[in-house]
Amino acid sequence: MRQDPAVFKTLDLPGGTLMPFASVPGERVRVVCGRVWLTEEGSLRDAFIAAGEEVSLDTRGLAVIETLSPARIQLLVSAGMSNTLRGAARRLTRWLLALWLRQYRRPVVARAACL
Repeated sequence: MRQDPAVFKTLDLPGGTLMPFASVPGERVRVVCGRVWLTEEGSLRDAFIAAGEEVSLDTRGLAVIETLSPARIQLLVSAGMSNTLRGAARRLTRWLLALWLRQYRRPVVARAACL
């Protein structure tokens, strides 16, 4: 029986936003609306993802999403992934985002205007 992925984070980002996060193989990035560019540390493959599309992450490390327009993005994990792995990925994501916000002091507060 196939299990659908679980959404563990939904992000509404204004156009031109750079958002680093922890890349975990098997997780996926889905674009609900808008258009984004995704790159992963250690991967030669970058992806341009439009509304309704998703890509699977290949490497463990840092990934960066840049929004090319206001976008709503979902980070997905397989329902079968262990809670420990998901918890570690969430903690690393929060730490990276806090580090990025401290460096650039540009909090993301706008909501995507695509619904």
